[in-house]
Amino acid sequence: MDISWKIVNGVALAGAALLANTVMKKVWKGVTGNTPPTPGEGEATATLPEVLVFGALSGLIMAVSRRTAVRTANKWYGGSKFNQLEV
Repeated sequence: MDISWKIVNGVALAGAALLANTVMKKVWKGVTGNTPPTPGEGEATATLPEVLVFGALSGLIMAVSRRTAVRTANKWYGGSKFNQLEV
């Protein structure tokens, strides 16, 4: 078990999540002019299509940022010789 890889991977994924959240909020605000739907009071005022589009778009942005973060961390940590599946 390579604990340093787990730390690097965790930091990369945390950074990717923060970045994805920020990008999603800015994109949503820029496209719709509204704040993103949030749990609680904001959820009750959002329409169903708005919530569905927000969910699909945020899932796509998170998946892309997560994959990019893991690939970048993998290159930084061990280059082409490092296989994260063998850790």
